[in-house]
Amino acid sequence: MMKTLVIMLAGLLLLYLAPGGLCQGCAAPRTHLQPQINVSYTVVDGVNHSFNDSILLTVPQTSFFFDVMKVAQETNCTRFRFMYILYVWGAYITSVQGLQEDRKQHTYWQLLSNNIPLKLGAGCYAVSHGERLEVRFSKY
Repeated sequence: MMKTLVIMLAGLLLLYLAPGGLCQGCAAPRTHLQPQINVSYTVVDGVNHSFNDSILLTVPQTSFFFDVMKVAQETNCTRFRFMYILYVWGAYITSVQGLQEDRKQHTYWQLLSNNIPLKLGAGCYAVSHGERLEVRFSKY
């Protein structure tokens, strides 16, 4: 049990210390001189239909979905606040605008790009100029 915990903590530390962090691999270190791209970011309650908020953002060209979420949250922490759990494989989004995923209710936060569900997590999906990113509260 203790050995498993130590291994998991060591893995999390490696993810944290890796360039870019959160399983972003060998992403180039970020500087203010990097080219910028524009993306749109939307958070949608697709179950209760209680909110649908969008924002246009300018982020470094080397950004990942998780970076976009952080910039949106810094821009408007009421509409775009989110929480996550960091696992060895990356960040798992647990709530947006205080709306919590619930395994008993079979709800989760789905990540989409241009209305297509992503196969990668928020920390691993590199975004592109003009992309329409979305985090949608969904049922499975």
